[in-house]
Amino acid sequence: MAKVFPFHATRFNPAKIKDVSAVVTQPYDKITQAMQDDYYKKHERNIVRITKGKDEPGDDDMSDKYTRAAEFLGKWMKDGTFITEKQPAIYAYYQDYQLPNGERKTRKGFVAMCELMEYGQGGVKPHEKTLAGPKADRLNLLRATQAHFGQIFMLYSDPQNAINDMLDEIAAEKPLVQAVDGVDLHRVWAVTDPEKIAIIQKIMDDKPLFIADGHHRYETALNYRNEMRAKGFRCEDLETFERAMMTFVNMDDKGLTIFPTHRLIFDVADFDPKRLLVQIGDFFDIHDYKFDSESETAVRREFLEDVKIEGLTAHCFGMYIGKEKTYRLLTLKNERDVDKVIKENKPHLWKALDVNILHLMIMEPFLKIGPRELEAQTNVHYERYAEEALDRVKAGEYQVVFIMNPTKVSQVKEVALAGERMPQKSTDFYPKLLTGLVFAKLNIVK
Repeated sequence: MAKVFPFHATRFNPAKIKDVSAVVTQPYDKITQAMQDDYYKKHERNIVRITKGKDEPGDDDMSDKYTRAAEFLGKWMKDGTFITEKQPAIYAYYQDYQLPNGERKTRKGFVAMCELMEYGQGGVKPHEKTLAGPKADRLNLLRATQAHFGQIFMLYSDPQNAINDMLDEIAAEKPLVQAVDGVDLHRVWAVTDPEKIAIIQKIMDDKPLFIADGHHRYETALNYRNEMRAKGFRCEDLETFERAMMTFVNMDDKGLTIFPTHRLIFDVADFDPKRLLVQIGDFFDIHDYKFDSESETAVRREFLEDVKIEGLTAHCFGMYIGKEKTYRLLTLKNERDVDKVIKENKPHLWKALDVNILHLMIMEPFLKIGPRELEAQTNVHYERYAEEALDRVKAGEYQVVFIMNPTKVSQVKEVALAGERMPQKSTDFYPKLLTGLVFAKLNIVK
């Protein structure tokens, strides 16, 4: 089960960096080219130069980028840009964020080192598949820097909210680190009291953990641990390669939000909308929302609201085919069809996930978009916001979009406990955990 430990966090020195907001970033896998450019311009010591540095003219191979990352880290450690805390701590991490409808919420968590466990041998449960490319990239960075910069986002269950209640007492004080990302406020406090740390450790001791975000980072940490063991290396103090830095969030807390990820479809050969509607009609009821230029805004609002409401009690998707003046709500007629059509040797709870119903009952049989196409993203792109997804289809960028409802936290838990994994882009936990508020520099010796 979850063995968590305090650690000596390394962070930006407030005497050198007055505004931490200028030097922290979104997780590496969320950073687009434009975001990377913006981070470079924001501050000459933005942590993106370490975690997702640019390729430079004259680079002989990809290793030059990781060498530069290590050089930036070494330089900034030496010149005082970074400082390392003398007292070990667990760090409360609160994110005050705004939803698209304007509602504000607070997600509460804590950052600690956690003992690494192989899947199936301990209390860590993955829920999504991983790809080789991102793991190789993160492993190269970890080898070069010997540091964990990005947070692995872990969920645990604490219906009594015991840890968060204790963290609330600490959060009444001035934060150790504070940063603004857009309209969201990120605050960190150090929990140094040995009694409070012991309470957190005891509560977490029997908790299974569910990876919300950071599957690639977790598996990279495992691979690095095994590599270091094989080489005969060891670590001193609390920051050991046997552990990785993680942020732990209570899945029973009201501050947790999951967004849906909508599917934008393109380059489907011989795409025939009429034929697709006939094929879908065998398993789904189809409700049309016709519109013209005057009624489009109101009809779209009604359509998106109905997708949400219908999704509370049924398996459904929204669909919009480019060049048409109709939104459509697709509702599964009979859940028993799920087991008839989906032939994978999987439990019903896995087959009955909306994302698998869409992939295996519509996209694969009728659009020829199977696992290989999904992994390569040759026919599918993903979008968090429904309005933007619909606009992009309307603009002719895509052939069709499927509007999704968010995966429920209970489904993440059930699928992981069953030993299964969801397809990629099944969950979008919001907001993301910022990189650079605190990080863990490993103390590796031979």
